[in-house]
Amino acid sequence: RVRGEMAFPAVLMVAAAGVGAMASAPNIMFILADDLGYNEMGFMNSTRGLITPNLDALANTGVILKNYYVQPICSPTRSALMTGRYTIRLGTQSNVIYWDTPWGIPLNETYIPQNLKEVGYKTAMFGKWHLGMFKDAYTPRGRGFDEHMGYFQGCESAYTHVAACCTAGSPTNDQDYVCDNGEGQYLGYDWFKSGDAGGESVPDFSANHTNSATLISAAAREFLSRVATVDSTTPWFLYLPFQNIHAPYTCDPEYRLQYNNSRFSEGEQTMFGYITELDTKVGEIVDQLKTVPTQMSNTIIIFSSDNGAPPATPDVNHKVGNNPGWIARNHPFRGFKTLIWEGGTRVAGFVHSDLLPASVKGTISNSLFHVTDWLPTIVAMAGGNTARNLPLDGHNQWPTLMGKSVDARTEMLYGLNPAGIGQAGPPKAGLRMGDYKVLCWSYSIEGISGGNETGPCSPCPGANDPELAKGPVLFNLVTDPGETTNLAASQPGVLAKLLVRLKELALESVEPQQWDPPYQGASYYCADCPKHPPGKGAAAPWGPWCKNNGEDRQSPCIPVEAE
Repeated sequence: RVRGEMAFPAVLMVAAAGVGAMASAPNIMFILADDLGYNEMGFMNSTRGLITPNLDALANTGVILKNYYVQPICSPTRSALMTGRYTIRLGTQSNVIYWDTPWGIPLNETYIPQNLKEVGYKTAMFGKWHLGMFKDAYTPRGRGFDEHMGYFQGCESAYTHVAACCTAGSPTNDQDYVCDNGEGQYLGYDWFKSGDAGGESVPDFSANHTNSATLISAAAREFLSRVATVDSTTPWFLYLPFQNIHAPYTCDPEYRLQYNNSRFSEGEQTMFGYITELDTKVGEIVDQLKTVPTQMSNTIIIFSSDNGAPPATPDVNHKVGNNPGWIARNHPFRGFKTLIWEGGTRVAGFVHSDLLPASVKGTISNSLFHVTDWLPTIVAMAGGNTARNLPLDGHNQWPTLMGKSVDARTEMLYGLNPAGIGQAGPPKAGLRMGDYKVLCWSYSIEGISGGNETGPCSPCPGANDPELAKGPVLFNLVTDPGETTNLAASQPGVLAKLLVRLKELALESVEPQQWDPPYQGASYYCADCPKHPPGKGAAAPWGPWCKNNGEDRQSPCIPVEAE
């Protein structure tokens, strides 16, 4: 069953309908996959041979989100998720947060667990953070999580937990493989844990040689067992951002062997095994939840990827076309991770719960949904409020998911990344309103990163796409989800409306975070702060390097004493 078809809006924004508190506050589990493409789950495409029975069962008896968007790279999505606000307001519109950059999401931003703690929730997070860690205030314990275990940075070796982005040593035998950052210098050990009583997160060397997915599953199952027996009347929020399926591409042998036949290439055996490993660990966690039926019946499970899949090896990509082309991982969409084409931003997602009415279980929703919507939706589920938060871009989608209201959202900002800045590649600006999407190859913003004017979305001869070289492109995503036919010339009125709105949002932008001084413009409070000291090897912890004194302009970085 499919519901929630979008039409071109008569107005720009629709206020989200309110939702009353449930009979008892629900438990909420948020599972975030890393770099998982739109076409990489059985419930999204059953013809590829992917073995994902646990996630398929949850999705197929819940509400599958087929019109669901995130940001094109990691820290931007996670920051939008946790704050309910567009990245242009946070400073994450251009880059991920780098290992040694003294920057984090501003401390005046309220995160989901901080909202939930106000209404009595216990909160825990096990997995990847990537939202800043140069002071403890920016780490999970400082942002509302009672318990924390996992890694602070964007990527790591799966078993030895060295903070570096690298290729795997082996598809299945990386238990002792030490990941190098490619420059001959280890960045350091990155697996930290607070303990169930809270407190500062400290290096956990007992995790060395154990797969991150196994560690996350074990921590989640222990948490669920404990809250069911010791603290069964307190609602909880459990955030599980897995490493799977971010590089390095490796998994335990038992998962790769499930694809060891002529149907799958060598690269697919590894990638699909890595996906099945994720599915199996989710199954373990859900099985633990089911051991207490009243816990399972009062829990809402949310699943999402953090961005579209990146290109992998040619035998995984099966690429068609160029500039940027279409890869199988994100089929049928154009593009991939780092880009605001559909393939980089539209991802798999679902909501599963016994609390959903029977009329929506087993349905597909085509209502427009953005990652910023999770904060107001989750807080509404919990019976809380967002009075303490800065103005939100997200909408409460719980009534829509319950089938009780019209679509809450009619527009969505893909991104606004000033020309020449950061990892988020061109096209640099994009907006969706109703069925239509506009993209600009390059976009300047007055007062941001040296911009002298805002827009315009002009012809750009250097663009690698011939249509974008002419100027803005316009697509109808309902009739052309693959973004093949530019309607800019035939729909000038629609194009003009989208460009006006894009400029309005651009004028609300803050300076984007960068990896080098002054990090976020000269006015940033830590503009002169030092980067993380050079690493001392794979066994040396890569933790906070400035003392935890908040955003103090007088003493922005008091060095942490070397241990």
